[in-house]
Amino acid sequence: MIGIAGSDDKVAWLKDELKFDGAINYKTQNISAELKKLAPKGVDCYFDNVGGEISSQVLYQMNQYGRISVCGAISVYNDDMSNLAKAPVIQTAMVMNQLKMEGFIVLRWLDRYTEGIQQNLQWIKEGKLKFRETVTEGFTKMPEAFIGMLRGENTGKAVVKV
Repeated sequence: MIGIAGSDDKVAWLKDELKFDGAINYKTQNISAELKKLAPKGVDCYFDNVGGEISSQVLYQMNQYGRISVCGAISVYNDDMSNLAKAPVIQTAMVMNQLKMEGFIVLRWLDRYTEGIQQNLQWIKEGKLKFRETVTEGFTKMPEAFIGMLRGENTGKAVVKV
């Protein structure tokens, strides 16, 4: 498993604590070159919550019949949607490698929400699921915390404690 993060601390967390096989700092490393080193045979599965240029670089290193799960596009949330690159940017990778890309949000499984919470809690207690939170204190700091999350200043879940 290979992770992509925006700081050396996050890369270290992915590798050292979460035991990823490798990690790339997208702010200081060439994603395509590093991905070729870490996955010389290509990428079979990609969990995408970033979108944008990072995802484009990964898509063009996908293996035939690869799968992409898309749950977000944080790289463009603050952009003018009318000026974003359009879908033809990914068509070649999608067609040539016969990729399957599917978007999802938690609402699809709303009827299983309680089951998911209980299972995640069990895995946390068993040490099978690890997480970090960046906690900001105070209701008035909510905008600051939100902007920081969009800039990648948090590690793990961004939480505002009121």
